[in-house]
Amino acid sequence: MRIVSGATHTILKIPIAKIKIPEVRARSQFTDEQLEFLKASLGKYGLLSYPIVRPLPDGSFELIDGEHRVKTAQEQGIQEIECLVLQADDRDAAIINILMNVARGQQDPLGIAVAIDKAVKAGMPYEEIAKIFNRSVGWVKFYHSLLELPEEYQQALREGKLTVSHIREAARLQDPYEIDNALRTAINLGWNATTLKHYVDNRLEQLRAHYETCKETGIVTPPPPPEPEKLVKYSQCLICGRMVPRENIYLPATCQDCYQLARYVVQNCGTGNEAMQYIYQALMHYNTFLQMQQQYLIQQQYQQMAPKAPSSQASVGHPPAGPQQPQQQEIPMTPQQKKNAIQHGQGAPESEL
Repeated sequence: MRIVSGATHTILKIPIAKIKIPEVRARSQFTDEQLEFLKASLGKYGLLSYPIVRPLPDGSFELIDGEHRVKTAQEQGIQEIECLVLQADDRDAAIINILMNVARGQQDPLGIAVAIDKAVKAGMPYEEIAKIFNRSVGWVKFYHSLLELPEEYQQALREGKLTVSHIREAARLQDPYEIDNALRTAINLGWNATTLKHYVDNRLEQLRAHYETCKETGIVTPPPPPEPEKLVKYSQCLICGRMVPRENIYLPATCQDCYQLARYVVQNCGTGNEAMQYIYQALMHYNTFLQMQQQYLIQQQYQQMAPKAPSSQASVGHPPAGPQQPQQQEIPMTPQQKKNAIQHGQGAPESEL
C-alpha cells in the first residue's frame, strides 16, 4: 500500500530557527537514559537519521518527525541541521507522523490522540487510520476520545499517574460522577489498573443490586457511597453473590451445567454449612424413601406369587385354607445406610447385629 502518494524528498541543511514544531502531533516517550544517549551520540557521530520536515508557504518548515533530535541539537548550540524534506500535504504529513512514532513504540497516549485528531481533521476516516495503526476502529475512537478527558486526567496520563488501562476500566462505569470518583481515587491511592478493575467490578455489582432493590420496592434512593478501600479488598462470589475477602475467591473452570446447578443449590438451600446440612438431610430422607419403596415392591411380588386354595376342599366341608403370608425378609442395608440409621436413632436390623 502506497501511503504517501506522489511525495518527493530531498536532503537539505536547514536553520533550526526555521523549523516549526506543531502543537498537534504524535510523540514518542523517551526516558532520561535514552535522551542522554541521544545527546552523546549526536556529539560523537552527528545525526544518524534525519528529522523529517515539509516546506510551508512562508519559507519555513514544519516538523513531521524528529522533535527530540532537533531540540537536542539546539541545546548543544547547533544552528543548522540536515533534514529530509518531503513535499507532503496535511493528510500525508499526519500519516507519516503516526507511522514513524508507532514504529518506535512507547508512544505518548495523548500524542497519539492529537495525531488521530489531526488526521481526522485532514479528512481521513477512522477506518483508514485504523489500518495505519494496525488496530481496530474501536481502538482508534477510544484513543481519540482521550482528548475529551478533563485536563486533570490528561495531565495524569502525561505524568504516568494514570494509564490508558485506567481510563478504559473507569469508562465501564458509564456514569460521569462514578468515572470521576474512580479515576480520582486511583490517583490518590496510587492504584494500578488491576486494582482499579477490582474496584469497578465490585462497584458495578453494588450499583446493580441497588437499582434492583429500587425497582422492587418502587422507592428511588441514592446509590450507596463507593467505599473504595472496602471494594478493592473484597470480591463478589459469582455463585452466591456474597462479598468475601479476595483471598477466598477461587476461579476454577466451570461448565454452564455445573454453574447453574450451583446457583440452584444456593438459591434454594442457602450457603456454607447451612446448605450442606440441608442437602445431607434431604439425601437421608431420599435414601429412606428408596429403602421403603424397595420393601413394598418385594411384598407385592410375594403376594402375587402366593398359591390359591383348591375349590374341591370347599365341597367336602373343609374351610378353604387361606394363602399363607410369606415371611417378610429383611433387606440388607448398605454400610452408608447403616451409618445414617444409627446416627438418627433407628438402630440396625437384628440380623445385622
